[in-house]
Amino acid sequence: MEYEIVKLNPLSGMQCTVYSIVPERGGLTLYDVFINENIADFRDEVKDINNRLKLIGTKHGARYSYFKHFEGKYGDFVCALYDLLDKNLRLYCIRYGADVIILGGGGLKTEDTIAWQDDPKLTEEATRMIEYAKDIARRMDDGEIYMSRDKPELEGNFYFFEDEE
Repeated sequence: MEYEIVKLNPLSGMQCTVYSIVPERGGLTLYDVFINENIADFRDEVKDINNRLKLIGTKHGARYSYFKHFEGKYGDFVCALYDLLDKNLRLYCIRYGADVIILGGGGLKTEDTIAWQDDPKLTEEATRMIEYAKDIARRMDDGEIYMSRDKPELEGNFYFFEDEE
């Protein structure tokens, strides 16, 4: 599995560090793709999500109550940023306590959609985050990525592309 984890400095702060995944060398983060896919139809909701993420990074941390947990399997830390009332977008992420979140993609969650498995786009995005979570967990077990001892962030190697020969 090839990808890079990148820190999103505008969203990160003293309370929580926010990252996203770049799945293709030189490409956009999954969060940037999410924004690009939804900004035209859901501008206010995209702004709201971005503002909530800034507050998570700078003031509140990634509190448990801000997320819908167990979107993947127990222990993989895949969750969704909780919808506000009358909102349509779902954003998937990996949450490591209140200190670190890794943003993925997401999409439109209609009133008819009860679980992510009910919608092809949400299924694709949630499944993708579950796969990244597995690989990141393996890299954490191997000591390649680890939590900082003195800051709310990850440390280690974040670049997982095969070197070009």
